[in-house]
Order: sequence, then C-alpha cells, then structure tokens
Amino acid sequence: MISEEIMSKNDITTDICVIGGGLVGLSAALKLAQSGASITLCAPKETIKDERTTAFLMQTVSFFEELGLWAKLETKAFPLKTMRIVDGTQRLIRAPQTDFKASEIELDAFGFNLKNLDTLQTLNAEIENYKNIERIEGLIENIQTIDNQEQLTLKNGSRTTNIKAGFVVGADGRNSIVRHSKNVSVREWKYPQTALVVDFEHTRSSEFTSTEFHTETGPFTIVPHSNNKAGLVWMEKPEKVEELLLLSKEVMEKKLEDKMQSFLGKITLKSKPQSFPLKGLVANSFGEQNWAIIGEAAHVFPPIGAQGFNLGIRDIEALSEVLARFTNQENRGSQYDNARTHDINSRTYGVDLLNRSLLSDFLPIQMLRGLGLQILGSVKPLRRYAMKMGISPNL
Repeated sequence: MISEEIMSKNDITTDICVIGGGLVGLSAALKLAQSGASITLCAPKETIKDERTTAFLMQTVSFFEELGLWAKLETKAFPLKTMRIVDGTQRLIRAPQTDFKASEIELDAFGFNLKNLDTLQTLNAEIENYKNIERIEGLIENIQTIDNQEQLTLKNGSRTTNIKAGFVVGADGRNSIVRHSKNVSVREWKYPQTALVVDFEHTRSSEFTSTEFHTETGPFTIVPHSNNKAGLVWMEKPEKVEELLLLSKEVMEKKLEDKMQSFLGKITLKSKPQSFPLKGLVANSFGEQNWAIIGEAAHVFPPIGAQGFNLGIRDIEALSEVLARFTNQENRGSQYDNARTHDINSRTYGVDLLNRSLLSDFLPIQMLRGLGLQILGSVKPLRRYAMKMGISPNL
C-alpha cells in the first residue's frame, strides 16, 4: 500500500528496494515480502492500460499458487493444450507440421494465457494486503553504494525521498536505472523485423491450440485467448508492417484469413493493430554485492515460445533463494548472477538462433532447421524432453 506516513518522510530505511511496477516487479515484491523482509516498491504512477496477454507456463503457474493468487487468476485464464509449428515458408526445404501436446508429458496444459490487465490488477490488489510492502510513486534518479548499503534518490514532482536499502532489485525494464547506475554493459542487437500485434475473434474453435507459422520473415503466432478469441504476433519486415497498418479493417481481416489458411474460419478484429520493433539484449552481469536485475532489465528477446515473462519469474525464484541462503557478507548479488547465467544465456541465444534461422537464405541452415523439426516430430523421447525444457529447465 502507499502509506501517507512514508510519503511524508524524506528518509526511508528498508531491507529490500524493488524498482519497477510491471508484472515482474510486482511479482518480485510479493515473493520477497513472504520472507518477512521489509519491502519498498518504487514505481511511477501509471494507469493500467495494457491490453496485451502473457502466457504463464506451468512453473509460473506454480509460482502464483505459492503466492496464493492462482485461484483468483485461474478464472480469467485460458489453457494452452497444444503448441503447433507449421512451416509457412515457400522454400525448397520445408519442415513437416509438428504438434506438441501437453498430454504427452502428463500435463493438462503447457500453461495458460492471461490478459496483462487482469494480472496487474490482481497483483496490485494483493500488494495492498501486505503490511511489510510500502509503495512509493516516483522515479529513481540515482543509486550508489555507501558503507555496504544501497542509497537511492527518488523524485516525485518537487519531492525528493532518500532510501537506504540492504538490497536493490531492478525490475525496471530494458532501460534499467539500476543497470545503468551499476555500469553494467550489455550485448544489444536489432532485428530486421517489426512485430504487429492484434486481437481477433474467429468462427472455428481453436481447441486451445497455439499455432506458430514459420515464415521467411519470422514467426506468425496465434495464441488462444478463449475457444473463439485469439491474439496474433506477426513478425515482418518494418516496411511491410507500415503497409499493413494502413489497411482497412475489412482488408486486414481478409489478409489474416488467407495467412492462416482459413483454419480458424472467419476473422473479426477486436483491437486496433499495433507494432513495435524487435531488439535483443542481455546484460553482462545480473548482480553483484547488494543488487540484482531481473526480467527485461537483464534480458530482452523476440516473443517466441512464451519465454520472456517465464524467464523473469525464474529470476525471482532464484533471487528469493539466494537472499534466504546467503548474507550480505557473502556477495548475494554475485551468488544470484552465478545462479542465473546459464539459464538466461541459453534461452536468450536459443530464441535468437531460432529467429535468425528463419531469416537465413543459407541452404545448409534451412536443412538443419527442417531436419531438427522432423526429428522432434518423430522421435517421441526427444520431443518429450524438448517440451519439458521449453516449460522449465527444472522439470
């Protein structure tokens, strides 16, 4: 909750300061508060308008069960029972359609799809119930280490608040002030792609199947929101997306039907198409001493395979374990960095490799990609292993 008393103070001392009010930041504040530590949550005041959706894989579902929130979210969630990959290229070597069914690994679903709006509202409401979480609106302008404590300056209009924290968690996105303040370098790259995002209704049942068409310009991914509603993420050349955004609603609906090969029937758009350029980023360090970065402050990659948010949740779980196990004399930030390096790097570069393999016109790469999908589709033990690894490296 936002305390009137704390807003009147110019100086605050807290065990953990979490910076960022998005899905990952709010989730981190709640998870870390369960230890009994005092949490200060810093984020600018925002009106929740996020109309996108996010896939919760089963390890993330378990995380929200432990927070005591899944029962509230489950009524608004839709299952992802099958993940289908279709080679939609016109190239000489094409991979066969591959269906990954959750039932093959003894699960009812790989996960669930939820609207960000619903999740954010649930998280914000739950934070109000925690007496050891104090929320301060404003922007962090400066972070420095003094006497083995992190000292932060927060500005909210003309008001300045000084915060002393035993540990700082940066969940403040790809332009993270924590990462910049700690002089953490990044590896950053751009893709020759822009993502077009839109929600739509369809007349044929999706049977809760998420379908990913692999095209020469990247994935064309349909994620079910219900049996007759879905979201689309279409990765295309920037100039092509600009043309698509100029189309009338009726022309766009017909183009999507053709692109989907009419397997979902008639398409009716339910939101205005939006676009955003695709970039990749991974930090060269995820923590040191008494600070750590999580979520998109640490890693950013294209929306392929529902990996981004779920990787951020694993960041939170690892950080919670490190803070419970180690003292500040044992360099908790570096312990967290060691715990997360392999998972973050393997996921980041795995998604990058898959995306670039679709864009490549180099025949041997096309052959390897096609052969890999064919093996996954035909060799059951390998397919089961790939599905488990896709959900979580811990399964």
